[in-house]
Amino acid sequence: MRARNSAVATSALILAAICASCSAPRGAGAPRPRVVVVTPSAAFAPDEFRGAEAVVNARSAGGSKGELSHAVLPDTAMSGGNPEAAVASFIAEAASDSRVAAIVVDPALPGSAEGIRRAKRSKPGLLGVSGGSREDVLALEASADLVVDLDRVYRAYLIPWAAKKMGAKALVAAYSQGEYADPASARERAIMSAASADLGLRYAAMTAPPGADAAGYARAMTGAWLREYGPDASLYCSDAELAAPVIAGAIAGGGIVVDVAGRATRAAYAAVLGLDLGPAGGDAGKERRLLERALAALGGRGRFGEWDADYAEASVEGLGEFALRVVTGAARKDGLEDLLAALDARSPGAAWLAAYDVDPDTGVKSANRVLLRQDVYVLGSGYLQSALQPVPDRYLAIRASGP
Repeated sequence: MRARNSAVATSALILAAICASCSAPRGAGAPRPRVVVVTPSAAFAPDEFRGAEAVVNARSAGGSKGELSHAVLPDTAMSGGNPEAAVASFIAEAASDSRVAAIVVDPALPGSAEGIRRAKRSKPGLLGVSGGSREDVLALEASADLVVDLDRVYRAYLIPWAAKKMGAKALVAAYSQGEYADPASARERAIMSAASADLGLRYAAMTAPPGADAAGYARAMTGAWLREYGPDASLYCSDAELAAPVIAGAIAGGGIVVDVAGRATRAAYAAVLGLDLGPAGGDAGKERRLLERALAALGGRGRFGEWDADYAEASVEGLGEFALRVVTGAARKDGLEDLLAALDARSPGAAWLAAYDVDPDTGVKSANRVLLRQDVYVLGSGYLQSALQPVPDRYLAIRASGP
């Protein structure tokens, strides 16, 4: 009886989570198809949570042929004895309502592939979309119709390419211990190293010693890296916690920054420069102009890049929009241009580009795993057009090397 009561309580909790943020009430006519966006709470995944809330609220205000709702994974599901089973059960239950035509899971925590598989088994026509993969991508590809992740493959070539175009003679990549151990990071480093060599750049990958604070390490070491590799070295990091110290070190030491961690870093630049972006009123173009003037006064024109939109938040918004367009017949689930159009609708001007992942062992492109990137905006000189630069196939075939 206790297990049955627990299941009833879980179902009630999920139903409440979904209905609390439905984009529109049910009318008297035929029910409209519903898309459920599943994220952890704001405490566990603040960017993804904000993205889901933003697209649900926008669609509620604008009206739609379909409905969007936000189902929040309870914190207890990730801290209990079997978090993978709890995540899988939550996703399957969230998709069980007869009106649900699509489910978007972002980030795809361990258990997401099983949850989507169960949901599609009980409802074969369901569209399953995952983002921000935190579990085995092959399992996600097998269960979801579309798997979308930050591009760390094509960008591993394009970052050295962009650094050279901005005048760099070296590329220094900084990693936290956790990032350094990530297999995706290992492949990124292998491609970056090969691309840097081919482009005539010195390359080094740096990581904090075990037990050291990664941000503190980066803050302390950027000056030394620029002295060793020269002021025309470009600094890079993939961990958001390292963004501010890397930017601060590059500004202080005269270095270069292409982009960091898939984030819009205007706020980080402003914090380092002691600049108030308030007068821009949240307008990205006006914020850029304020930063450009401040950096030009320090001799940094054309040496610092950024993305227009934070990847994690903007991608959740775009995936929710895309799923809604698919279930209402306005987009194709396998249409990359349709995916980019949905992303552009939610983050105008971000200059998105999508490409299918490539298996380094076989050279075969995935049928449903898409990697996303944005063009780099260089403060003081404009877009690099890096997102449109073709990546030679030989770099896509490079495997991870070492831990």
